[in-house]
Amino acid sequence: MKRKEAIIRYLAHVTRANRHQIAEAVKATPEIVSARLTELRRSGIVRRVQWADGTMVWVLTEEGAGRFDYYRKRDSQRGQA
Repeated sequence: MKRKEAIIRYLAHVTRANRHQIAEAVKATPEIVSARLTELRRSGIVRRVQWADGTMVWVLTEEGAGRFDYYRKRDSQRGQA
């Protein structure tokens, strides 16, 4: 699984996370995760949100949720084949 896909899957699972939490979950450095998140943000897949306690977190957009649905469908088709 590629890093961008792993980030999308993780955010779909937990709803919101900061880059350090994402890095720990996908087993990558925060610097690599930060670069991938920037790429995903430019694509409209994720966005940064300031949470109620003032922390900045990353969340999936509607397009990101659609991408996650695509991954789930792809996985189920591969499992049946």
